[in-house]
Amino acid sequence: MLYKFYLESYKGLSRDVWLLALVMFINRSGAMVLPFLSIYLNQEIDLSLTQCGIVMSFYGLGSVAGAFTGGVLTDMLGYYRVMLTSLLITAICFLWVMTLGSFPWLCAGFFTISFFADIFRPANLTAIEAFSKRENLTRSIGLIRLAVNLGYAFGPFLGGYIAAYLAYNYLFIFNALSVFLAGLFFFGFFRKKKKEVSDYKAKDETEIGRKPWHDVPYMLYLILLAVIIVVFFQLIYIVPLYYKDGLGFDESMVGLLMGMNGLLIFLVEMPLIYALEKYFQSLSLIMTGGLLIALGVLSLGLIQTAWLAATVFLLLITFGEILSFPFSNTYAMEFANERNRGKYMGFYTMTFSIAHVISPLLWLRLADNSGYNAVWYAGAMACLVASIAVYMIKVKEGPENANSPSSVTQAISTKVSK
Repeated sequence: MLYKFYLESYKGLSRDVWLLALVMFINRSGAMVLPFLSIYLNQEIDLSLTQCGIVMSFYGLGSVAGAFTGGVLTDMLGYYRVMLTSLLITAICFLWVMTLGSFPWLCAGFFTISFFADIFRPANLTAIEAFSKRENLTRSIGLIRLAVNLGYAFGPFLGGYIAAYLAYNYLFIFNALSVFLAGLFFFGFFRKKKKEVSDYKAKDETEIGRKPWHDVPYMLYLILLAVIIVVFFQLIYIVPLYYKDGLGFDESMVGLLMGMNGLLIFLVEMPLIYALEKYFQSLSLIMTGGLLIALGVLSLGLIQTAWLAATVFLLLITFGEILSFPFSNTYAMEFANERNRGKYMGFYTMTFSIAHVISPLLWLRLADNSGYNAVWYAGAMACLVASIAVYMIKVKEGPENANSPSSVTQAISTKVSK
């Protein structure tokens, strides 16, 4: 029975979504640099924690610029050209950054990597929407995330052993190779589909639709989501360093723990989405996921036994991610139409990009000045408040309309008038 339910959760998804998932799996299977970036910068390049935070914030700034540029280019050129160009140039960038050793050049290098890498993301979301039926959209997003996280389970796990027993430079080489191979597979699978979007020319401004930065309810939603993401990104930017320095794990164990996050998502996310999307609305699930992330972060400060703290954190933050992010994506798409979806998805991905700027600067600086526990307590409180705020926006209108953008607009208008 459980086996049949698991298979049922994958039914109805288009062939193109499956092929795109394969491309994303190949791309992420070599994702070895970012999970070990804080350790690499601090212990191999010998930068201070504050300098590490600055370098990683330049990575975030590049991500912001790339997400915005990708959204604009996707509406102009279509997803195919944007995605293919992004993959091929990003592969070259990893090999270049491997040669850098000084603080200013590392800032420039990681800005460049993330700029070209994140041009890909709005185009990718637009492609998913183009390949999916409306009733399957959340599961299509879930399948892509499943592929990403399966690759992410493999990449950091292997990367941990490479860093421990070979050298950190090999992380950049394998990362570049996986991105390049993803580009070749994407070209092979989708080169005949490139005209579906790229030949469209809008007749006037009203046909394109309003800009996301003029959409106040949408921007408020993204601000609250950004707070949750900033806290979640502790998983990437400071938790690996805490595992090594605070809990005494070596790189291979750090890689194993990071990989388990992706493996759990691979095993659980699709059937869980399939079960929940029929009975719960997106904002309720985003809120619940945010609360689990807050509890996961808090567990690192409250639990004293190293292996137990790591295990509880891993379980809570993984299930928080599973509940929050696929549904946050689906909800964001509700605000857009066919001709401005690239820009809207650009701003959605910019939310993650801005979190890439804030998270390393905030948490590494706080850890440097006040210790790791201050990071866990402050993060848990911020995530708790943002998650409840997301729920309060929904609850104002009642469950039957809560997922529509118009209901958010009315809820905000009511709050403002008071």
